[in-house]
Amino acid sequence: MEHPQHIVFDFTGTSATCRAKLLWDDAPKTCEAIVRLLPTDGNVHQAVYSGSESVTVLGSLLRLDAENATSNVQRGDVAFTWLAAGSAYGVTRDFSEICWFYDHDAQPRMWEGPVDVNVFGKIIEPADEFYIMCRRIRREGIKAIRIDAG
Repeated sequence: MEHPQHIVFDFTGTSATCRAKLLWDDAPKTCEAIVRLLPTDGNVHQAVYSGSESVTVLGSLLRLDAENATSNVQRGDVAFTWLAAGSAYGVTRDFSEICWFYDHDAQPRMWEGPVDVNVFGKIIEPADEFYIMCRRIRREGIKAIRIDAG
């Protein structure tokens, strides 16, 4: 069976969607783990310390090793990370998340400083309305999302 080449992000009940190209050559284990979870529904919130980063916490805990990991992200990067309880300020339980960066001021971080994330995708199209919805979350609060292969 061939791997899907893209995932689709769809803010539920809106026209704000986008596709991201999966980076199988750079992060094959991360891509495989994420694709196995799809489809997944969740809520998106603003990453508190990270600038223009949106995050959805996964319903299933994944603990993946670092792969194509960096804290120097670019607009449109899609990434994965997980944190253990007690590993950073305010982290009271283990969790894993998919995150994406919708403007040029983003850097994944916790209060203590930058956090490396596994970059496994790149948003390619259509991004404008999707990025606008991400910005709205800062003022309006969480939004429902569905992520699926596409």
